[in-house]
Amino acid sequence: MTQTLKAPVERTERRPRRRRPVRRFMVVSHRWLSLVLGLVLLVITTSGGLLLYRPELERVLAGPAYEPSHHAVAVTLPQAREIVAQAHPSFEATGVWYEHGVYRVTDDTTSWAVDPGTGRILGHVGETPSWLGFLQNLHECFLSCEGDPGYLSWLNQPISHTGWLGDDGADVTGGSLVLGVFGLLLLYLSLTGIWLWFPRPSRWRSSMSVRWKRGRFARDTDLHKVAGMIAIPALLLWAVTGAGFELSFMEKAWYAVTPGSERSYADPVSAKAPKGTPDIGLAHAAQAAQALHPDADLVYAGLPVKGDATSAYTFWFSDGFDPYGQTQYPGDLGVGVDRHTGRASDYYGGPGEATAQVLWDQWSYPAHAGYVVNGWWRLVWTLFAFAPLLLAITGISTWLVRRSTKRRRRRAARTHEPATVPTEVAEVVREDPETDPELAAALDEER
Repeated sequence: MTQTLKAPVERTERRPRRRRPVRRFMVVSHRWLSLVLGLVLLVITTSGGLLLYRPELERVLAGPAYEPSHHAVAVTLPQAREIVAQAHPSFEATGVWYEHGVYRVTDDTTSWAVDPGTGRILGHVGETPSWLGFLQNLHECFLSCEGDPGYLSWLNQPISHTGWLGDDGADVTGGSLVLGVFGLLLLYLSLTGIWLWFPRPSRWRSSMSVRWKRGRFARDTDLHKVAGMIAIPALLLWAVTGAGFELSFMEKAWYAVTPGSERSYADPVSAKAPKGTPDIGLAHAAQAAQALHPDADLVYAGLPVKGDATSAYTFWFSDGFDPYGQTQYPGDLGVGVDRHTGRASDYYGGPGEATAQVLWDQWSYPAHAGYVVNGWWRLVWTLFAFAPLLLAITGISTWLVRRSTKRRRRRAARTHEPATVPTEVAEVVREDPETDPELAAALDEER
């Protein structure tokens, strides 16, 4: 009897998956930096979102003080100061702002509003509400601004050997360092997010769509990618400017990669004069400043510091489009006037500045805060400001699904029970195995 033998089936070995260590490093660092440090970053970005409408909120809270007659302007800034001085002799004004249709005579804490058309005192503008002051202290100083609600003195202490980070070699404070570092963290997360998201040419359409009906994992993965890419211009803007406000090397890097150079100005001071030399007064100083820029609009007149003979009059003008025009402190051109001689000179935003300096000095903060546009357009900034919250929720959601899937597989392995990777997870992991090599290897075994 002849026995028929079956031909042996040749086994084909699966080629090992090509590893991409750089991409894997970016995946791991992006994920774990977000999970470990994301809460502080969320506090900073969310508080900034709540501050976007601070000027409008303060005007609403001031009530009648911001309800002018809208008559033609008949009163000057110096005259507004005199009107308040006569009505409230004990009020020590430091300057006068022309803001949102009214003159605001201020002592840097509270103000009296004067109607530019009638000269009538409209009302009193009180201190910033404590809750709004706390948000400002949190977002702009990380609770290190002395005198503001929530102030923590230990965060205002200079940190030794950090002069290379601060302006003019000065050590940075703890609050500044935290804000600067988290600005850099946001920059890193944004850049790695772009790198990890960037699709192959054939997948551009799918990379900007959300699989709403393919399960929680696929939905949240897509939401994370799409929301991140839509918000990426704003996130990059906030990261670069936020870090630049605190860390001087960001400004140096800006000028290193952009054409032109930074123009420096002398501080506004008054020259030493013999004792008894008369002060020219605010009205004459304003005329001298206006003569230097006759086509610009005067929006602030500042008085010299009391008791300082070298202190000068300071003025702010809106020269063309003013990036600060929507704020409580308008003006993009600063002029100082000697209190004795009447000599006027620019100290900020003068003509002839390089475009790089104009963008960094005059546009970085208004663009960061959304003040370059009116309140309606600022809604776009508001939506983007809460994008990190959506990114955090979707990022944590997908991490929890991965974690749960791997735990189930490990438990099953201990009891020798089968455990497949859920279809919705498998679909996403196959698209980019470097996001989770452990699950990718499990999928290879299941084939």
